[in-house]
This record gives sequence, C-alpha cells and structure tokens, in this order.
Amino acid sequence: MSASIKLSTDRLQAGLYIKLPLKWREHPFMLNRFQIESDAQAKLIRSLPTSFVYYYPDKSTAAPLPTLAEKKENPDEIDPNAVSRDKEAMEREKQQRIEEQRRFHARIQKVQQHYQRSMAQLRAINMKASNRPQAANEDVRMLVDSMMLFGSESNVTLHLMDDPTLAEDMYAHSLNVAVLALMVARSHGYNNDQIRSLMTGAILHDIGTKKVPSAIVRKKERLTDPEMNYYRQHVNYGAELVAEMDECTPEVEAIIAQHHEFADGSGFPKGLNGDEIEESAQIVGMVNFFDRLCRPQFGAPARMPFAALSHLFKENKAKFNPRLLALFVKMMGVYPPGTVVKLSNEDVGIIISVNSTALLKPNVMIYDPDIPSDQATIIDMRDSELEIEIDTAVPISKLPEEVKAYLKPRTRISYFMDADS
Repeated sequence: MSASIKLSTDRLQAGLYIKLPLKWREHPFMLNRFQIESDAQAKLIRSLPTSFVYYYPDKSTAAPLPTLAEKKENPDEIDPNAVSRDKEAMEREKQQRIEEQRRFHARIQKVQQHYQRSMAQLRAINMKASNRPQAANEDVRMLVDSMMLFGSESNVTLHLMDDPTLAEDMYAHSLNVAVLALMVARSHGYNNDQIRSLMTGAILHDIGTKKVPSAIVRKKERLTDPEMNYYRQHVNYGAELVAEMDECTPEVEAIIAQHHEFADGSGFPKGLNGDEIEESAQIVGMVNFFDRLCRPQFGAPARMPFAALSHLFKENKAKFNPRLLALFVKMMGVYPPGTVVKLSNEDVGIIISVNSTALLKPNVMIYDPDIPSDQATIIDMRDSELEIEIDTAVPISKLPEEVKAYLKPRTRISYFMDADS
C-alpha cells in the first residue's frame, strides 16, 4: 500500500485520493477509500465528525489546497443546506446498496443450502452404490434433475461455498466436477440429453474409489508406486459398479472409464489419444484435473483457482482438447471464485461469485475490520459508479492473520451455482 499523509479536511479538493478515519456506518460513502470527485464531496467530508483524513499523493490527480493561513476563503461559498441535501441523498443511495447487499447475502445462504442438500444426496449415492448399485438410481436422478434446473439458463452465477469437512472431500470434489462440467457443456451447446449423461458421469466419475482401501484414498503423503497402481484401479472398479445401474448409458460408462485419459496419451488406464477419448469424458477429465489442483490429493500443494487455471493452460495444455480448454478458461474468468485480490483502491477482498455474462466483473467481499465479517461489504464490480478495478491476485501466504481470519480464504475450493433472476 502506498504511503499516506494525515491531512486537514480544510485542504480537501477534487482529485485527492483519501481514506476516511471513520467507521463505515459513520459516513455516507460506499467505501472508506476513494478519490474525491467534486468540491461538493470535499465540503460534505468537512461536515463529517472528523477534522482530518489520510491523503495518498501517489494515487491523487491534484494537490491539497493551501493551508488556511495561505488562502482566503469566503464562508458564503459553502451552502450548508446544499451539503445537507447532498449528504441525505448519498445516505439514501448507500442504504439502497446496503439492502442490495443483504439480499445478496440471503441469496448466498440459499445457494449454500442447495449445496448442502446436494452433498447429502451424494453421500447417499456413494453409500448405496458400493453395495446396492440399483438402489442409488433414484438418488442420482434426483441430484441430476436438481442441478439441471440451471442447465438451460443463459445467466448463471458460480459461487464460492463454505468449505466442507476433510471427511467429505470426495463428495465436494465430485460436486465441483459436476458443477464445472455442466457449465462447460452449457457453454458448448449441449442439449438436455447430453447434459444429463454428462452430469451423471461427472457425479459418479470417482465412485470406484469406494473399492480402494481408504488408507490409500485418504493418504496425505505421496503414494508409493504399488499404492498408485492400486488407486488407478478405481477407474475399472467404477465401470463395474455403474454397469449394474439403470442410469449407466454408454456415455456415462465412457466418462467413468476415460476421465483420467489425456489427449497427449499420457493418461490411464489405456493411454488413449485425442479423439479416441469421448468428448464428454474430455470435459470431465479437464475439470477433474483443474479441481485436483485446487483440492489436491496425496500431499500435493493446493493452488488458488487463478493459479490453477494458469498452470492448466501454460503447463498442461497438451493434455486437453484446445477448444474445450479455451472455453473453460474463458468461462472461469481471469479471477475465479476463491481468489483473493487487491483492488485499485488498495482494498483487499475475496471473489465470492462470478456471473457467466460478466466474467471480468465478479462480486468481491471486502476486508474491513470496522464491519463484522458476516455483514461484510460485497462489491459488485459491474457497478460502474464505483470506478474500481482488480489490481492483482494475492497469495494466501502473503495475507496478514487478521485478514485471513476475516475473509476465510479456502485452501480447498468448493463451488455451486444458481441462475440470476
């Protein structure tokens, strides 16, 4: 953050970039840090319960006014009634935005509840599939149906969810893969029948791990070669399990059998190349690979979503269909949900959702110690009046502890979605 200077409010004018030394609810502005846009705003700030602000020379486009001893000011220039009217108008606008934020918080809670119900359905599917595969059919259909409500929507928002327990990692991973695969398929023009098969395969793609010893599946260190060979058998085990299910179409079977195959032939179990891999399996394999960069196994380091996208595109692009990879990167946006960012006004926040129609304008939850974290300010970057942009992504390791405690950045990312009304 650039250096600031304590400055008397008497010296304020348009063009100065400042920070107010007040709690967020003690002033009518939407943010504590901003550039003064007009002399009317400067006068309004002088009416606030503070005699000074913090001034940032490097971010300002004007210099402070001379001190009172160096200037002649006509008191008649300041119309207290006009200042009062401006303040009331800004407070009304701020209250409207607070109400919008409350509605957005409620929306997130609703999505979180849908996510938890889907997690419960996945648990039921996994418990039944390993012993009574036919009994899992109805649960699979119900979960696919509930998620396909968004399959035909053109305006879908991808949200960051609360992190489930480590014991539920497999379910969270399968749900992530299903959500991301659905969004890719929708962007790629799949019809409802194609999306249904894709979703079913994505939900069940790792079902075979139920037959792999949990000591291997949940191991926190790098697997030995024999352990890795055993783990890779989950592909064959999964194909065997779903073969007994009514929901297993040839497309679903292909997804489960091929979701670890890569276009360059480096995958398993058969080392297939390019078009030898079904396109639906290519989609699931690609988003599976991405999610395991953010939600890793076997002691691998977790990557933030933006870093995982970069790694996928720069270091592993040969593994994937270039057309599907470009579509996926575009769909996720430059800064996917879960990315911690610094804004152009030097605020720090975490991206909590991205709308499919405005990928470069996500919703960002802002760190502000003056506001309880459960009521944190959420900025919609689509709001042109804020004149704020994302400056850069911030690694979690670089965050102060108080910012981590407030934003709660996830080292294991979970996603869900809804449609904008």
